[in-house]
Amino acid sequence: MSTLDYHTQEVKQGIERLRLLGKHSELLVQNYHGADIDELQVGARVLNQLIEANILRRADEDSGLKITGPVRDLLVHLTSDEQRRKINVDVGDFLISIRLLVGKINTAEHRGDYHSSANYTVKLGQEVDDLNSRIATGIDSLWNRLNSDFAFVSTVQDKIHENEKAHSEVVRWLDGLELIDFSELIEYAGSHSGLRHLLVRQLQSQVSVHFSSLREVQKRLRELMARFRQQQARNVLIRGMLQFFQNQPNFKPADYAQRSHVVDLVNQAAPLRASVSIALDYHQDKDAMQHMIAQMPARAERGADLPSVAPPLLWQEDESVLATRRALHDDVVSFYVSVLDQECSGSALDYLAESGLGWDPEIWVYQVIAEYQGLPEAEQCAFYLQYDQAEESVFNQVMIVRDVELQLLSEGLLA
Repeated sequence: MSTLDYHTQEVKQGIERLRLLGKHSELLVQNYHGADIDELQVGARVLNQLIEANILRRADEDSGLKITGPVRDLLVHLTSDEQRRKINVDVGDFLISIRLLVGKINTAEHRGDYHSSANYTVKLGQEVDDLNSRIATGIDSLWNRLNSDFAFVSTVQDKIHENEKAHSEVVRWLDGLELIDFSELIEYAGSHSGLRHLLVRQLQSQVSVHFSSLREVQKRLRELMARFRQQQARNVLIRGMLQFFQNQPNFKPADYAQRSHVVDLVNQAAPLRASVSIALDYHQDKDAMQHMIAQMPARAERGADLPSVAPPLLWQEDESVLATRRALHDDVVSFYVSVLDQECSGSALDYLAESGLGWDPEIWVYQVIAEYQGLPEAEQCAFYLQYDQAEESVFNQVMIVRDVELQLLSEGLLA
């Protein structure tokens, strides 16, 4: 006697879907051979049942309802349709079939045999539906593996292996979709409106959806892989700790908070200096505070030690400062002129060293930047100032400008 429980949800669901296949077999076989489904005649209730049972699918609004990949494969094997039987097929084989059918359609129309052309067009639509159905089925299979298979493997390493297999499958699908050259399909379709609608408009929208779905699967796989790697690292750490405690059962961890010396690797921050203030409400130290205040030097009276005649404040800048500023400005202008004459880029610090100027490198670089920012917009478009900058340290991400390179842009000069 069979031990199968016929009252489980899976068994009931299988029986119900087989009944749907038998009840609507004529409709499904007609759609398999290229006939469109009249949704108004069939009814919304029946269509919803077939869609929920994964028997029909709606790829987009223009193409209407089509049978799904599993149902299509079932009909292929049941009817022994060798022309549509494909074992381990990829996108490349489909593209070869599409190219051959497009060539037959164009040849038939060139001869005026429109009946054969219509038959080939129906087969071409079936090939495109097969392609989209297989890709959609492959993506659904990947999502099912993400939501089910990874949860049933025993170890994290097995999860990583499953993730790598799924990731390689996603890469194969993406590489296969990249083989579809729509410029080539546009050239094949030519001025034929039906072929352009089938091979360009419809197929391109469906391939775009497949690309987006595969990218989402790939993103999810990477997130799971990062999580698995993190779990694996934690497991390795825990196993190492357990092995250490087994080898040294008398080990007792020290109280790190009571240590007076901190290793240099951890002690990177400067020590904190506690703030000090007088506690006026602490009466026990009243005498000590009075003694300290008495030893403080007396405050000098305002104006007691000032000279009799104070020099007036001069707001005008010293002539030597102005002369130095003008000289720095002239040298920076000479640097800009040299870049114009040589019609090539030049480093500010290299020019400073080659010219033998005595300016401080930091002041010189700052003045070159200030001179560039002070140029009019029309003249500023003639140059491009590239900064040579780097972070201050590993613990300080402040960008420090080491040098600047002035580049001449011919487009700006022509403008």
